Amino acid sequence: MTVSCIQLKQIFESSGDFIYTETILNKKIVHICYLQSLVNFKNTMDLIVNQLSQAEDDIDPIPYMALTYNARVNLSLDELIQSVLRGMLIIFDQDGIGNIVFKPVHPQNARSIGEPQNENPIQTSMDAFTEDMNMNVGLIRNQLRSKDLVVQSHSLGSDYPRDLSVLYLQDQANPKMVKLILDCLNENKMMDISDIQLLLKALKQPRFSLVPTYVTSELPVATKRYLQDGRVVILLDHFPFAISFPAIVTDFWAVKTDQDQPLPFMILYRIIRFIALLVAISMPGLYVVLNAVNPELLRIQLAVSITDSREGVPYPVLIEVLLMLIIIEMVIEASIRLPKSIGPTITMVGGIILGEAVVQARLMSNFLIIIVAATTIAHFSLGTYINTLSIRLYKYVAIIFSAFYGILGLMSSLVLLCFYLGSISTFSIPYLSFTAKRGESNE
Repeated sequence: MTVSCIQLKQIFESSGDFIYTETILNKKIVHICYLQSLVNFKNTMDLIVNQLSQAEDDIDPIPYMALTYNARVNLSLDELIQSVLRGMLIIFDQDGIGNIVFKPVHPQNARSIGEPQNENPIQTSMDAFTEDMNMNVGLIRNQLRSKDLVVQSHSLGSDYPRDLSVLYLQDQANPKMVKLILDCLNENKMMDISDIQLLLKALKQPRFSLVPTYVTSELPVATKRYLQDGRVVILLDHFPFAISFPAIVTDFWAVKTDQDQPLPFMILYRIIRFIALLVAISMPGLYVVLNAVNPELLRIQLAVSITDSREGVPYPVLIEVLLMLIIIEMVIEASIRLPKSIGPTITMVGGIILGEAVVQARLMSNFLIIIVAATTIAHFSLGTYINTLSIRLYKYVAIIFSAFYGILGLMSSLVLLCFYLGSISTFSIPYLSFTAKRGESNE
């Protein structure tokens, strides 16, 4: 079915940035359609005119450009609509029927490569992903120059199409895992993925999970190591993070950039993070146990000291702990949402004033302030931010178990967490695997 430029113009008539114009190329009238917000028309036309200046005067510009630019010709109406939305330039012949689609010069509408804003790498590359997916693929290519690196492009969505790239190392990734991911993407090609939750739905991941089934990173060097570990990486257009599947238990304490440090230092870092994991889960629950249920577990001197610190506090221990933790959660969220110029100052001053005020007012004990501070520091010592969130959530489960069943409840919550992690499997890779590499994961 032939498509005319008038049809395309009618479809985009309500778009203020859609441009339909006529010009002369090589002494022939042509019709040009494009989105002004996505195409640098002046630079593009300079490039085209410069290329046509090498051709004969009477040659038809459309077939000549199709050969020169390796462009696509005579596309259907649906393909032309998608091409316009992707920032392509459409040229119709004098009759407005024959068309050619090629990639123009784009305006600078994405930030350049800069330093990471959410991760603080030590002694490693300082470049970070941007919103341009092709640029992100190039960053990984620069880090991982391997013929085994497979890059597959996909487009998901019918009403709001979105591009994504699937990357994996053919000699490292588990073939079954790769097949399951690609099958999910192919089955849900028409599903719009405007956010990560919808992407997880397209990949058939559980909606409610205490631990994430993926890890994210804005560092190309970390993403390279995830690929070498047998993971499958998904890059979304206009999303400056790499999403790596599957997540495994070592992500709690193993940061990929640790490998840029000497081996003893790397081991030290990971031991500290493992201890921080235990502290973040169990410390608030242990406070509840030792104050409300099983104080006999403490030496008498320490028990008296803790009891004195709670003198005059009007709330039960469980309410006291939950109130303080909720306040800290709000402080953390405020530090994230406030402008960077004032956020750290306000949250630090607010935390100090608030902590001192609640202690002097006898609303909280001094000992609880120490517990909450240690727990909060332990949260952010873990491997990735998304794993931090899962531990921040699960510690409340441990607190409830501790309040009802004491030390037995605290230990039961830790055992329950281990059983839960053992039941999780992401694309055939068990969560308790220590690697996702082909032939090395427990299937």
